[in-house]
Amino acid sequence: MRPVGRFFQVTEVDNYDKYLLDIDKVMHFPISFVIKTKLSKEYILCKLNEYIDVRANGMRIIQERYHKAIEEIITINELQQWIAELNDNIIRDIDIYYKFEMNIDYDNN
Repeated sequence: MRPVGRFFQVTEVDNYDKYLLDIDKVMHFPISFVIKTKLSKEYILCKLNEYIDVRANGMRIIQERYHKAIEEIITINELQQWIAELNDNIIRDIDIYYKFEMNIDYDNN
């Protein structure tokens, strides 16, 4: 069974062993990596896939399981683009819901 929702792993580590360990922790369910880097997500994904291929040592089933487990790579570049696209109403709503969830007082301005 696939879990409801998504798994996110936030990291600034460029050691790809850590990424594979994170995949193992969630039993090879799809995982999205949010990486603190200005490198492109395509570059990171390419390097991660190359690393997986080397680590799998020719075992196709292992390669496929790790490749399929990578749902998305998100870098600072994507986060900055998303923030730039947000309008003030959405940011206000996010702030209100966050404060509500954290039980922090907010005013209704």
